[in-house]
Amino acid sequence: MSFMDDFRAGIRYPFADSEWLRKLWPLPLIAAIPILGVVSLLILKGWRFQMVKQMVGGSTELPEFDLWVMLKRGALLWVVMIAHIFIPGVLCAILGLGGPLSLIADLYQIIDEGFSSWAKSAPTDWALTIFIYVMWGVISFPVYQSGMIRYALTGNWKSMLNAPANFLVFLRFSHWFAKFYVSWLLLSLVILAVDSVLVFTGVGVLVIPTFTVCAYYVTSAYELGHLAKRLHSSEVVVNEGRPIDIGQV
Repeated sequence: MSFMDDFRAGIRYPFADSEWLRKLWPLPLIAAIPILGVVSLLILKGWRFQMVKQMVGGSTELPEFDLWVMLKRGALLWVVMIAHIFIPGVLCAILGLGGPLSLIADLYQIIDEGFSSWAKSAPTDWALTIFIYVMWGVISFPVYQSGMIRYALTGNWKSMLNAPANFLVFLRFSHWFAKFYVSWLLLSLVILAVDSVLVFTGVGVLVIPTFTVCAYYVTSAYELGHLAKRLHSSEVVVNEGRPIDIGQV
């Protein structure tokens, strides 16, 4: 399958399931309820994880909606993601730089006293802080994705915590990860284009938040699942003549 064929499949695959409406309707419904906003993000993340597991097993059928399982797994995935965000905050604290909480304080100072007053404080510190966060984001995103895929492949959630091993998996299959990121970027642009059309309709503005978050998780699930399936097919790779199980690295 060519890159564009695979990309189009990532958009069309939900509708290939004859029961797509029954299986998908809870997602936008929950996402559309303001009071359940945070909960919907947990559920959507858990749903995507289930879809990845489906694809690893060779099926593109949509998973059955299981509120408790998806909520529990989604919460676990979010906790790991937040932990990744917390790490550069610790590094900033060690270096005596402002971290996430200081950012909030600085934003308040800019609003209350103006940018010039804030700029006199320590702009170089914030430049370094932002640099640390950007660099960590570039490194941690593929590490997190590797860990999540290894969790889907092995069923062991602790795989997500083994950052060195996850980084090695990313390096070993970087060409496949590169394709995922290109597809992810294109899918994001398609979703943004649809959002723009909805803006011009006027009434469509009301559904933009729900559509955007659901479309993002549903489409990215296919690309992540496709990546996981490739890693699964290469579960035993050769490194300097020695077989290595990626579930154990």
